[in-house]
Amino acid sequence: MFDLSSLYFVISILILPSELFCFFLIVSLTVNLEFGYAGIPNFGKVLFVAGGGFVAGSFAYRLMVYALHLKGDVFAYEAIFIGQIDSNLASHPLEAIGLIAVMIVVGAGTGLVFGYLASFPAIRLREDYLGMFLLAAGEFFNIFSVAYTPFLGGSLGSFAPDPVADIGTLVGWSDLVVLLSLIAFTILIYIYSERVGRSPLGRTLRATRDNEVASEAVGKDIVALRRRTLLVGSALAGIAGVLWLFFMPLMTPGTTTEATFNRVTDTFIPFVIVILGGAANNRGVLVGTFVYLLIYNAFSQVSTYLAPSLASSLNLIGLDNIKFMLIGALVIVILYWRPQGLVPEKPTLTMAKARLKRIADSVLRKQKQES
Repeated sequence: MFDLSSLYFVISILILPSELFCFFLIVSLTVNLEFGYAGIPNFGKVLFVAGGGFVAGSFAYRLMVYALHLKGDVFAYEAIFIGQIDSNLASHPLEAIGLIAVMIVVGAGTGLVFGYLASFPAIRLREDYLGMFLLAAGEFFNIFSVAYTPFLGGSLGSFAPDPVADIGTLVGWSDLVVLLSLIAFTILIYIYSERVGRSPLGRTLRATRDNEVASEAVGKDIVALRRRTLLVGSALAGIAGVLWLFFMPLMTPGTTTEATFNRVTDTFIPFVIVILGGAANNRGVLVGTFVYLLIYNAFSQVSTYLAPSLASSLNLIGLDNIKFMLIGALVIVILYWRPQGLVPEKPTLTMAKARLKRIADSVLRKQKQES
């Protein structure tokens, strides 16, 4: 008989792939908004994801230390402080919910501020120079997070409070709470991205992306459009960084792949997903996220089985590097086969097809009556 323990076992298996799917989908949707619709090559996406997550996590930790009147250095006594903070949140669910709201707001606000600062060079630089500038800005922030010890405690990093998991601890379903929270935010952000893409703003962004001169000729303010797009995309990316901390509250800064946020997972992979699924197409991003994770997990399983036999011959390269190489080669093949992506970009209708049909039928009836 399928009891609650069996259901919890199934949830514990699905939580990691579901978390990865939700996280990559949110970040890829912001890349699609900026790059797919507006043509802004934001190769520094890690700046906004890491900025939102690190600032919100660090702020929440210091806020709880102050609220609980904990005395001592926040990094020297971190292990003790985090245990007391999480225990307090587990016994005070309203405080945990309030801390969740604070972290979301701080993460979105941090991304918004970073996006506003990045909008100034976005106005003046061309696409290729802008991409290089944002890539360098993202790496600078990660290096700063390591070098400036009072921020996150140096290269060892620090922990963020874990309010979502502790809410679930009250009923023994922490993984379920995390999963449902991520799904809820992902659905909301997807619906928002879809509404933006189908709105007059989305059509204007695509027109500006395709022909700036023509857009300016009809009175469109390209500077304001780019700034608005960066602000929205950066705020959503900051929220994605906070959501990741709800699942894994360890904040490890750095530029390597072992860091919590890095240019591979938070910049290049979302770009691969958008290009693979289809730019300026939120459904394509959804499909691209699923296909990429399917390919990645398949290669991970194969490399796990082949690791003992290939360890000696591939020791210099490393199985993880080979995995990314094979994924990159497969993506190149798919793009060669379908350069428009798995789900090609389609024109956006200004209204539903049923309403267009009713209007067309009405016009035809009037023409027949007049004739």
